[in-house]
Amino acid sequence: MPDGSLPLNLQAFSGLKLTPDRIVILRSNRGNTIPGCFFPFSSTHFFFNNAPKSSVNFPTQYRQVPYAKIDLADTRYQLLLFNSEKSNKELRRSIRTYGILLPPLLLEQSSGNFIVLSGKQRLQIDAELSENRAVTALVADNTCADQPQLLFPLLIQHQIIGSSLSLIEQAVFFKKAREEGLHEKELLQFLPLLGYKQKNHIPGELIALLKLDTVVQQELHNGSMALRSAKKLLGFTAGEQRVLAKVIKNFQLGGSKQQKLIDLIFELGKRTGTSAEKLLTGWQKTEQDKQGNGPQKSASLLNWLQQQCRPRSVAAEEDFQEFCRRLKLPPGVQLQHTPSFEDERLSLVLEFNSREDLKKKWPQLKTTVEQDS
Repeated sequence: MPDGSLPLNLQAFSGLKLTPDRIVILRSNRGNTIPGCFFPFSSTHFFFNNAPKSSVNFPTQYRQVPYAKIDLADTRYQLLLFNSEKSNKELRRSIRTYGILLPPLLLEQSSGNFIVLSGKQRLQIDAELSENRAVTALVADNTCADQPQLLFPLLIQHQIIGSSLSLIEQAVFFKKAREEGLHEKELLQFLPLLGYKQKNHIPGELIALLKLDTVVQQELHNGSMALRSAKKLLGFTAGEQRVLAKVIKNFQLGGSKQQKLIDLIFELGKRTGTSAEKLLTGWQKTEQDKQGNGPQKSASLLNWLQQQCRPRSVAAEEDFQEFCRRLKLPPGVQLQHTPSFEDERLSLVLEFNSREDLKKKWPQLKTTVEQDS
């Protein structure tokens, strides 16, 4: 059996069968046989019923748990406090067809009831769609409740099976782990699991994202907002954040255009004392009688902001482009000015197809240059 596979007898579980390639065959709670489900569990992290005592070191086990004993209202360990409509639809479609393929992770209470550590959406949807009165779950016993150094590694290992955490989910995870008493050095151990290097500033930077308005957090969770853009939005009011997030979403701006929009709005706002909403209203007035698609409108907005922010630079650029048009430069020839028009110098750039092409034309060019000098 390959390294990292389960040295356990999964035949002990109803509906589970482990092939030599670690492919799990199971029967879902819809009665379907589902082949090809890959469960990359490590035996050092999970405890399975009937497994040899020597092969486990974690107080967890698979159990049938009645829904009546699961507190679905508890949000203590929930990593997302708002619903993602897209992921909900996909998950609902999957559960309706196949049932719950990845057992949720529960924490047993001293009362005998359970709270959800991971997999709450799956439980809620299954409870709504099915007639099942119980669910097969991976259960951490109540000794973990007072040991966050055990609980949070278990939680994140379960969360990242088959998917990655969004930036907002990562932020909530680190915030909850810190609040439960994990030290900064203990937080660093989770960073490689999420694709980061173990750097001290990263957990704090992620947690700071939770100061953003909920609308921005949703866009960040959905992947339509870039991390650098979100960090810059921390310098705006909640209302301005919502306005800018709406523009980014409506125009489907990529990372670089998001940052350009935010930078220009920030600079212009600081210079004039005008809010983001009023600045955008000013641009909209110039667009009232114009037709255009999304990319054309987004380009118009960025150009307008650039002109409002740096009117002299924009005027100089327009004058330079008109000068180039009057010269009627042939193909392969470009005229360039100094950065920000620092002085009057210009550079003429000539394009050649090859070295041989340059050697052929160079005598004439050299003569022209020498005559001018």
